[in-house]
Formats: sequence, structure tokens, C-alpha cells
Amino acid sequence: MTEQVALTAVGGDAGVPDGLDRLLDLLGAPLAGLRAGDEVLIKPNLFQTRPGFHVSPALLAAIARVVAEHGARPVIAERTHAIYELLNDHEAAKYARIVSFDDLPLRITGIPGATSLRVPIAVPELILDCDFFIGVPQLRTHASVVYSNAMKNLVGLLPGYTTRIVHMAGVDESTVDLNVMRPQDLVVCDGTTVIEGNYPMDGRAREAGFLAASRNAVALDVAVGTLAGFDPDSVAYLRDAHARGMGPLSLGEIELLGTPLSEVAFDMVKAPVEIVVPRDGIHVYAENACPACSRFVAGAMKALAGELCEWEGEMTVISGPQVELPPLRGEVVLVGNCLYESRDLGIFVEGCPPRAIQLAAFRYAMGKPVGDHERTQFRVPAGVR
Repeated sequence: MTEQVALTAVGGDAGVPDGLDRLLDLLGAPLAGLRAGDEVLIKPNLFQTRPGFHVSPALLAAIARVVAEHGARPVIAERTHAIYELLNDHEAAKYARIVSFDDLPLRITGIPGATSLRVPIAVPELILDCDFFIGVPQLRTHASVVYSNAMKNLVGLLPGYTTRIVHMAGVDESTVDLNVMRPQDLVVCDGTTVIEGNYPMDGRAREAGFLAASRNAVALDVAVGTLAGFDPDSVAYLRDAHARGMGPLSLGEIELLGTPLSEVAFDMVKAPVEIVVPRDGIHVYAENACPACSRFVAGAMKALAGELCEWEGEMTVISGPQVELPPLRGEVVLVGNCLYESRDLGIFVEGCPPRAIQLAAFRYAMGKPVGDHERTQFRVPAGVR
């Protein structure tokens, strides 16, 4: 069966309600089957409060309104309490219950067929019990996984500490596992504003002026990624999802509806993939790193370039399996799970790949202060400062 993705151009928040109505019409009224009293989970990306760095509240209000008009009970939920700051006094709160996953009871659940998250994990009960699930991602570049949208938005379903578990287990396969655990019944992508550049280590907001929707998260990610100038086949979690039969991997397998893709397409500024060492004295050995960890190191070198140039010390950064370790000069930072056996040789940054917050390990190596929570994100063995 060919999956459908609907696209429409919008001119800012004022055009969002009509744009949403167009998308739902093009997809054949995907909310028509809602019954009175159904609990509908709406999961946006509202992790940050910085202007432009979250889903448009106007879009959430429009979705919640349509759900409520069907007699269902919309709940807008996201990890962290930023959701209250953004939505409690917004129109969206007129139609939906606003809640943080951090305030909800958890249930231990396994994921049948999981390839990375193979042990039971704690999941908010709302995710497992809701009658209908709507994902509302914001398109973003990503320094480790190429780009983040519908599928990766589900990492935000879990309690804060679980994010670390996801990266330890392998973020690409874990992302797919979470989509196996609770498939999205409808996805509405917010492309009114996107985040481009070296995100989440850095990045900037850019107005792009589109909305997209689909009943299939993989198809939506492929279509929107192509729209923004990405090659979906370069994204490991999309290849994995396709291999598991969850959706298409090429635009040729998707029926595009509404505004022609060419009319909303643009070339998004990508996160760096080439490791550029900012100065002499910073030694990087990542030739054997997996693509995700290599991109993490590339993003770290770009994000920290100014700080590394101001710092007068020497540093050795290693990522990827090593038959023989290179010379360890100055402060040593070991990046990625595959260096676990060498963890006592320097500051060890676990993960496959690590998370942006773990850039604190490099700052710690430079002798800079890091916060208490940041200090938990890397391992410093006895005998190392």
C-alpha cells in the first residue's frame, strides 16, 4: 500500500488552522473515527522555551480544537515542565489538558520485537492507554542522527533519565523500537519554523512556511527530509524502520498530496559531518568511529572551536575501536561505547552516540566549571583530574 503525505504552504501562525484543515481533508479525514470520550494524546516537541525552538502553540491549539470538536478528550503532553510555561496560558489550554510526562505515573513495559530496548523500560501510562496518538514534531537538523522529525520525536515520550538509556543502547535502533512500542496514528509536522545547523549542540531557527501530515511516520520523515535537501537513505533509523516493514524509504513509494513539494522545498543548513580540528594541539583520532559518533565529534569540534582555541592546553580525542591506541597527549577524552575497555585512560563519554549535554566532558577537560547534572554525564577515573 502506498503511503500518503499531505503538504501545504502556510504564512505564519494566522494560516495554521486553515492549513491543518487542508491537510486533514487531503488525508481523508483521519480523525473521523474518533468516538466521544476517546483520550487523544498529542505529543509535540516542546522541550525548549527559546522562541522558534519548539512547535508552534497555534498548531497545537488547532489540533486540540479539531479533536475536541469530535467529542474526544485531547491531552497535550511532553517531557519536562517547559510545556506549562508555553501552553498553560495559551488558547491550546481551552481545548486540551496540558501535562508533563514527568508528572504522570509510569508502567514497566517490554517492547516485543525490539532490537535495542530489549529489556522492560518505564513508560508513562498515558502513552500505552490513549485511544489515539498524534505526533507533532518540529523538523530539525541533528549533529548525530542527521535530522530529527516524526520518528525521533518519540524519544521525548520517556522520563528524563531514559534518554541516557536510549543513547547507551544505540539511539537509531532505540528510536525505531519506540515507534514499534506505540505507533503514531497521525503525524502533523510543524515546518512553519525549522531548526538548522549544528543542532542540538548549536543551531538557529529559520522560517520555512509549511505543514505536512501523514498517517505513517516513516513516510512523513522521508518526504519532509527530501523537501529539506536530505537523503533519507543516509538516516540510519529510517533505513532500520524500512527494513522492519514500517514504511517507505524513497519518495517514489509515497503519494504526495496538496502543495507540490517543489513549491515548499528548500536547502536546510546541515550539521557538520567532517571533523575539522580547530587548532594545533588538539589531536582527534576517529577514523574507525561509527557514523553517529563521528558526526558527534564533528559537531563537538565545531561547537567548541572558540573555547578550544582560547584554551592553551593539549587534548587527545579518540572515538571508535582502536587496535592500538594513539599517543595520549595532554587531556584525554574517549568518545563512545566502544572505548569502554579504555575508560581508565581519560574522561570517558559513553553513548552511541553521546548526547549534546555531554559536551560538558570537553569543558571539564579544559578545566572549566560544569554543573552538577552535567558532571554526571561523563566518567572521570581515579587519578585523572
